[in-house]
Amino acid sequence: MKNVITSLLLALLVVAVILLSEDLKEQEALLDELVDKHNEHLKYTEAQMDVLISHQKDITSIYEYLGEVDARRSFVSYR
Repeated sequence: MKNVITSLLLALLVVAVILLSEDLKEQEALLDELVDKHNEHLKYTEAQMDVLISHQKDITSIYEYLGEVDARRSFVSYR
């Protein structure tokens, strides 16, 4: 009787390990999918930052140009 109980417990342990192994594989697949989505989002965010930096440079150069134009106008009207 003791051998039967031991064999049953061992069989249950094997089944539990197999089920946990399958679950672990599914979790790893989901994690890989999330990592891929995160990496895609990072690339998108980096591209957006590059665009914003480019716009900031454009706005800064326009602001400086308008400042120069205003300075020339003030100089001309002062004369």
